[in-house]
Amino acid sequence: VPRSVYAAIPGRNKYRPSQTTPIPQFTMAGCYTSQKFLGSMEGATLSGKLAAEVIANRAKGNADKPIKEIQQHIIDAASSYEAKDPVGVKGDGAIAFGGGYTVGKKEEDLLRESDPAQYNDQKELSTV
Repeated sequence: VPRSVYAAIPGRNKYRPSQTTPIPQFTMAGCYTSQKFLGSMEGATLSGKLAAEVIANRAKGNADKPIKEIQQHIIDAASSYEAKDPVGVKGDGAIAFGGGYTVGKKEEDLLRESDPAQYNDQKELSTV
């Protein structure tokens, strides 16, 4: 077994979502989806191809392939799930949750102080 991917355990593919979803105009791709190469770059690439096939099929007006059934014990566990604060996340801004960085007044003032050239207009930069 190569060390670049994890060892597959029989029966796990039933938990991987298909590229087709019940949400209109939403198609999934990634190494975590249902495809034969599992958690690898090859799997991500194949998943992208399969997702493109779903999109092309929909564009032609064809019916979607069947969506994988969600296992009943997953549905049962989800019904009693209680959300918890994520461990190790500091703050409530977008960056704390991987959503990108937004510059507020405080951050802009700090950037102006530490790197004023960023905020000068082109005329001023050309004279530097």
